[in-house]
Amino acid sequence: MSTQIIPNQVIPEKVNFFDIDLSNLLSQRSAHKILTWSLSLTFFWFGFLKVINMSPVVGLLQHSFSGFAYQPFLGFLGFFEMLIAVGLLIPKIRKITISLTILHLFGTISVICISPNILFAPYFPILTMEGEFILKNFILISACLMLLFSNRDSSPGA
Repeated sequence: MSTQIIPNQVIPEKVNFFDIDLSNLLSQRSAHKILTWSLSLTFFWFGFLKVINMSPVVGLLQHSFSGFAYQPFLGFLGFFEMLIAVGLLIPKIRKITISLTILHLFGTISVICISPNILFAPYFPILTMEGEFILKNFILISACLMLLFSNRDSSPGA
């Protein structure tokens, strides 16, 4: 095959990767689905680890909400998180699920007030591993707020 150049044809310049408009590659609907599914997977996984008593957050719970650090309450907490995961995938109950998720996450963030000594070491602002774990909940809350206030919450399959 030979390439034929037609007169007045514009030959594009070299494409710069940073000039690519990702909105053409990833629609808002696709991004919404990815966010929903990733939140769901995260909550299901964290909850499942609590149900089978293999969660790495038991030590954190022992120093903050000690009642939830042991079975059967750890299992109930895990089961609740697994219900959140399922609820995020059901459009008819997604908004109430997201609201409950945000309340749950604010509960986990309250460890900052209850036991700041386990989040910062040797002193503020240096975070421990537990501190990083709690801090990521601000990102999860932001993701939930994005889903809650998006126009896609009631669309089928969103």
